[in-house]
Amino acid sequence: MLRKPQAVALLLLLASAALLCMHPVAANQLWHDVNRYDAHGNECKLHEKNDVVCSMVCVADINNCPSSLQPSCPDSQSFCADGQCHDQCTDEIQAQNPCHCKRSGKKLPAEAADLVPCMAIPNVTIYEFHPWNSKADIRNACGSEAGIADQSKTVGVWGSTWIGGDIDAVWAECPAAPAPNYRYNESYWLATFAVNGALAAFLALWSLYKFWAERGIRSISNMHARSTAERSSSLSTDDAAIMPKAISKEASSSDIAKGSPASEKAPALSIKTAGDQAGSLGQGITLCGYNNNIFGTFCVWAIVVVTVLWICYMGVWTGDYYGSLPGWRHGIPYSLAYESSFLELASFLFVWAITFIILIVLYIVKPHLRNYFRIRTLPSKGQLVCVIRPVHNIKLLEDKVNWIQHRINQLTDRLTVMLCRDMDYTTCPVNVTSGNLTYFTYQCTRYIFDKSTEQFAPFEFDIGTNHRSLVAQARGLSSEEAFSRQELVGPNFIEVKVLNVFMAFAREFFGFFYIYQFIFLWAFYFYEYYQVGLVDTGIILLSATIKVALRMQSERRLKRMAEQEEEVLVLRDSKWTKMTTRHLVAGDVVEVTSGAHMSCDCILLSGNAIMNESSLTGEPLPIRKFPLHIDDGDYDAMGSGKISTLYAGTIVSQVQPVAKSSDSLESDRVLALVWHTGTMSEKGQLVRKILFPNPITFIFNEQMRIVIFILVLYAGFVMGMAAYLYQGNSTAIVFFGVFALSQLCSPILPAAMVIGQSVAAVRLRKKQVYCVDPQRIMIAGKVQMFCFDKTGTLTKEGLEFYGGQGVDPSTGKFKPFETDLPSTDTLFQQAVASCHAVTELNGQLIGNPVDIEQFRASKAAIDPAPEYLDAVTPPEGSSFGKLHVVRRFEFVHARASMSVTVLDEATSTLHVFVKGSFERIKSLSRSESVPGNYDEACANLAREGCYVLAFAHKTIDATDPTQIKGLTQDELETGCDLLGLLVFKNMLKDDTAQAIAELKGGSTRTVMITGDTALTGIYIARQCGMLPADNRVLLGECKTQMDEIQWIDVDTMEPVSDIRPHLAELGPDGFSTTELAVNGAAFERLCLTGEIDSLIFNIRVFARMKPAHKVECIEQHMKYGVTAMCGDGGNDCGALRAAHVGIALSDAEASIVSPFSSSDRSIMSCVQLLIESRAGLATSFANFAALICYGQVMSGMVKMASFYFAISLTQNLWMLIDGAVATGMMLTISLSGPARRLAPSRPTSRILGPQMLASVGGTVFINWVFGALVYVWLFQQDWFRCNEHATAEVDPNMWWLLGDNFEASVLSFVSAFQFVNNGFLVNYGYRFRAAWYKNYALLVVWAFLISFVSYILLADPNRVGCAFRLNCGTASVLEKEFGTKVTWSIEPYNSLLGHNVIPRASRYALWGYCIGNMAASNIWQLFFINGPVRRLLSKKKPLHRLKVKL
Repeated sequence: MLRKPQAVALLLLLASAALLCMHPVAANQLWHDVNRYDAHGNECKLHEKNDVVCSMVCVADINNCPSSLQPSCPDSQSFCADGQCHDQCTDEIQAQNPCHCKRSGKKLPAEAADLVPCMAIPNVTIYEFHPWNSKADIRNACGSEAGIADQSKTVGVWGSTWIGGDIDAVWAECPAAPAPNYRYNESYWLATFAVNGALAAFLALWSLYKFWAERGIRSISNMHARSTAERSSSLSTDDAAIMPKAISKEASSSDIAKGSPASEKAPALSIKTAGDQAGSLGQGITLCGYNNNIFGTFCVWAIVVVTVLWICYMGVWTGDYYGSLPGWRHGIPYSLAYESSFLELASFLFVWAITFIILIVLYIVKPHLRNYFRIRTLPSKGQLVCVIRPVHNIKLLEDKVNWIQHRINQLTDRLTVMLCRDMDYTTCPVNVTSGNLTYFTYQCTRYIFDKSTEQFAPFEFDIGTNHRSLVAQARGLSSEEAFSRQELVGPNFIEVKVLNVFMAFAREFFGFFYIYQFIFLWAFYFYEYYQVGLVDTGIILLSATIKVALRMQSERRLKRMAEQEEEVLVLRDSKWTKMTTRHLVAGDVVEVTSGAHMSCDCILLSGNAIMNESSLTGEPLPIRKFPLHIDDGDYDAMGSGKISTLYAGTIVSQVQPVAKSSDSLESDRVLALVWHTGTMSEKGQLVRKILFPNPITFIFNEQMRIVIFILVLYAGFVMGMAAYLYQGNSTAIVFFGVFALSQLCSPILPAAMVIGQSVAAVRLRKKQVYCVDPQRIMIAGKVQMFCFDKTGTLTKEGLEFYGGQGVDPSTGKFKPFETDLPSTDTLFQQAVASCHAVTELNGQLIGNPVDIEQFRASKAAIDPAPEYLDAVTPPEGSSFGKLHVVRRFEFVHARASMSVTVLDEATSTLHVFVKGSFERIKSLSRSESVPGNYDEACANLAREGCYVLAFAHKTIDATDPTQIKGLTQDELETGCDLLGLLVFKNMLKDDTAQAIAELKGGSTRTVMITGDTALTGIYIARQCGMLPADNRVLLGECKTQMDEIQWIDVDTMEPVSDIRPHLAELGPDGFSTTELAVNGAAFERLCLTGEIDSLIFNIRVFARMKPAHKVECIEQHMKYGVTAMCGDGGNDCGALRAAHVGIALSDAEASIVSPFSSSDRSIMSCVQLLIESRAGLATSFANFAALICYGQVMSGMVKMASFYFAISLTQNLWMLIDGAVATGMMLTISLSGPARRLAPSRPTSRILGPQMLASVGGTVFINWVFGALVYVWLFQQDWFRCNEHATAEVDPNMWWLLGDNFEASVLSFVSAFQFVNNGFLVNYGYRFRAAWYKNYALLVVWAFLISFVSYILLADPNRVGCAFRLNCGTASVLEKEFGTKVTWSIEPYNSLLGHNVIPRASRYALWGYCIGNMAASNIWQLFFINGPVRRLLSKKKPLHRLKVKL
């Protein structure tokens, strides 16, 4: 005979076959007969059933009762209708006639009306009990006990065969009483209907009122729609006629603020308000106006209250389930459901589903809910304005999508648009200034309504760009002018709102995943699973608390940095007035004092200032600022004007008034002109980007859509299987399906995905790498290209003086190279001592590091009390006198030079000294003064890694400094003679070469972006290993972006006409043996022509790069992969902010210039960042894989077997798995340390990538196979067959008692080992994390859990096993069958056998089977996923990755 159990196991493995239409058999499983055949195909020996209660025998006449059942009562008693003897047969006793089956009136069949019972039959023993034919067995046994001959023909069954003919009696086998149901007049249902009905009525009334109240705005919108349609259908010439009007109309908004000396302008970012379609705020942003309404506000609160009531209602039903309601219901389970567990479960499911729907609907309509209950109007007329802004996601590592991904993306995009999740909705209150101007504040910026243009616009005051006009504003503003400007731009204060703890948690918890977790965990609380629910809730609360704490900490830190307010002296109405910085406006003149915190961007008008910009730019050294020159030059904040700009957020270290100056404003105070305030300042723009960032989408966010889609399909399949296999009542099926869904996607999955980056952030902090945006840690784990600044980043901050080489004016040739500066001629020494911007603060030299090293080489000293701008005291024994700096033109990147005019006190001679790059000084010097081998000499020095500066000089035929006051910089610098070269050595940091090697070994391309010369950059790149020593390097240079690039070989200095053949020469690694280097102008040329796209990965050194060039270079790299930038602040700020990952080597922990900062100031911090980030990314995905495996095993074999056999894991085992195994393994997985060094690849970020699919899919398949085959083994065991679990004899609602059988025991042990092993498997992969055997916490937890489960399986019945109802039984059965004396409490087993103790030999066999399952999974991970098979496949079929030369 065919062994059906084997087919059962295989069908469980291939569960989809279960959708065949079959009819259930009453006492059998779906595909086999329970307890019919043993392991050898023989019919099972029937069990004995003791103390079987017999039904009453009912007759029409008491005399027809069998003789043994004839009533026999004492003389004083009578036999009554309830079948017993009583002193008196009262009406109440007579009404308890068992032959009426608790029916009366019309519900009582006529045939049963006259039936009376005979005497009760004593309990019987059935020696051969047929579970599948139990009623017939009971009748036969009871008939025999009563002496009824041939009872099957003479005794009928109540409800089917009545008295008549040969039938003279019936068995009182009453049909099941009708299930109790609600009459729906119960107080709690009436309250439910009343509350929700009232809410529905209020909402209907509000909708009607809102429709009536908004009739005016609808007509305006309709008119605007018609006019828009007419304009769109008109000819293009009409459009051309309209556009100039729109432009002029927008420009006229500046007329609002007439009367101020500086012109005022409204930027193009403006808002038209003619019609509620809300004209645009630029970039698709629109406005809607709203007015509050008392009735609408009442409706909002009504919705909130009703939602809370539904949640409380769930709590009431949960309390009733446990009999915990107060009052008379206390201690009575199911009291609200007439003590019916089925009705209780159905009621809870109804309340649970309604609450779930309400919460989801509120989540969906959250952006619109409050404004729906306001009256819509014009933005200019409303009490509030809703700003609707498109959400622009930044997608990282966007991959080529397949058809499924494309379709799912389309579906989700449509849903996003349908649910308005593609827009950001911000409602801002409308206010009126004291000057009666209407405005609202959006993203910390004030928008003013201009009645003339019917637009809202943020105002920015253009105080001019001409140096002379800016200095002319040193007289300050009048109070009226300042008041008018502040009305338009608002206070000079960036307010950062930090929510209180309660609101911070509310913001965190009102997300979709938290709603999902809340609603499913409540199901745990209800259905005797609250212990696990509490454990999961604790984990979720812990994760949320950490996230909220980190976010609040970051917000508070940002608040401290953003909100700055202190008192300052302001020149108002020609008088110095003390006021707070909150009242400053553009055009104000303030006094700059030492120790002040700049709260706005200012232009230095008079005096010098030393600024600490570390908190804003990350620049570690103080920066000296100089006043504007009084000339006709243009102020360029990002160019030459940077040295005169005091930025908001910086600190004034020292000020130096200049009372006597030939080219700047003279004053006994240090004066500054307010330029930008609030969010218009440089700091304000940074704060806005941090407060309102564009959301970042990683590739796994995209692929998560497919995962969710698959899980939804699988969830539907699981629900279908529950309905098909379970064969229970529909309510139980739904509830167990809910459990299956919650376990399919674990509620702690979101916490598991975050915990990896949280642990990485803590570890980075210990290594002095600080993170202000933890989300970037995941991105840093995928960095493919790392760009570096050179000076101060790859090399030491300071340069070492190497020597000087003067020019002999008589011969025009270079003199011998001197390592000692005093050995050079006097003019050269004077140039070195004076041509700089160094000053002294508290005994410390302040200025550019190159200037400082230059000044130290001169051995001169700074005069603390200069008569002019600065004074330099020569060193002892010098041949020149004291030098007074009367004019100075500071170094700017655009000119690549600086110059000073100095007065030699000893000779009263005025000298002009010019310093700059050797290329720039050559162009300024007279050709006859430049040696013929000048370029070659400079190139050779640069090629050796030297930092080369050139000096030029000329003497002015004047003795009074005032005579040169009107000369421009060009006029002063024209006609100079070359003096010579000053050379510094650019020394690598000690660990730079090691860091570069580790980065390259970690499959990270390294690139240099420097402002230094190309040859010096190439030298440093070769020294640190960024450039292979044996590779040819071609340098591309041009003077402007319009010139053709000239390529030369830097080693031979030979020109190269065509670089393509050189780039085509490949080395053993398959990459070109030629590397490229370009200067800033050549880079601009490549970008202009588009050639940069094809050469970007051939260029290793980008030299002579201005700050704007660095940003553009980073953006070019970002087009091809995740790009990081490392710099020391200053000119790197823009690039640090632009990169996917920016790390500033800054001592300022709170720097906002980039997501990461390191106080270690070593680029080994970059290595540590990547190591920790890769470990964090790998850990997050390991947790994801473990929980997905958990869900697949739980909702796969465990649930399929549970549905089919109508069994369940025991309650305490569920708690062990969910509370200890899943949670404990997830936490200990997260404790895995990082790898010691970078692996040659990056961790996967694709949850549907081949590695993740193979790892998870292979593990799940192995577990399913072992989970199915164990039942093949089980059905072959003699001790199991004929002792199978009989589905028809248990109540499936009592799930915690469905594990008292062998089927559940075997499933429990196999799945427990699988769950423990799943958490261990994902700890492999030491390429990104420490080796698995170094995660001691995981090993301890894993070993304990394996030992614990093994003990329960292998040991004889004991207290521990019985706590989990495994290898245990009813106390009396254990003592009788196994001789185990039970001293602990055991709830009687819910099975005929009375125990589930597996024979000892089979226990060891099952233990070996489970160990084999674990071994197979470990082999799969070690040899296929992380071992030789993977390496072989990766070589034969490598993944498509970004292929670049490292």
